[in-house]
Amino acid sequence: MSVASTYAEALHQSAIDGNAVDEVRRDLAGFTEAVAESDDLARVLNNPEVETKAKRSIVADLSEGATPIVKNFLQVLIDRGRISELPAIRQALEERVAAAAGRVDVHVITAIPLDDALRQRIVARIAEETGLTVDLTEDVDPDIVGGLVMRVGGVVLDSSVRNRLAELRRQMASAPVDTAVNAA
Repeated sequence: MSVASTYAEALHQSAIDGNAVDEVRRDLAGFTEAVAESDDLARVLNNPEVETKAKRSIVADLSEGATPIVKNFLQVLIDRGRISELPAIRQALEERVAAAAGRVDVHVITAIPLDDALRQRIVARIAEETGLTVDLTEDVDPDIVGGLVMRVGGVVLDSSVRNRLAELRRQMASAPVDTAVNAA
């Protein structure tokens, strides 16, 4: 189990115990997005030379109005030097909440929009494999050329043509080349 998963599990259980899952998700998302949008804030919070007391004060000010569970959780992350794990913790929390509700989030990126038949096959296959209801989101990115990139929960499957070409390039670059010239 990863560090992010461990923290997300503890936070999820606290949110369940406090009957505040939706509020915790909302407040954690808001704080995570605020840090992501401010390079200066991220730099300060992740800088080991900035005193923990100063970081705690900044986090307390920024989390004013958040649920006590989130406020305390953020302080624990600061105290343990794990605030940099916040985006991964948020992702892991979202996955736990979805799984507890019998859902799995699936994000598919394709070069062209999925047709209905393929969309239904993807949803049916993942539902069959996981036993969960599939919440499918789709994006179109012509840069992947063909194939698809799929994230199911925290697992990413990249079967895009772009990825296959990159892998082929890596293999060709590392392939031994016979440079011996036959002297005739």
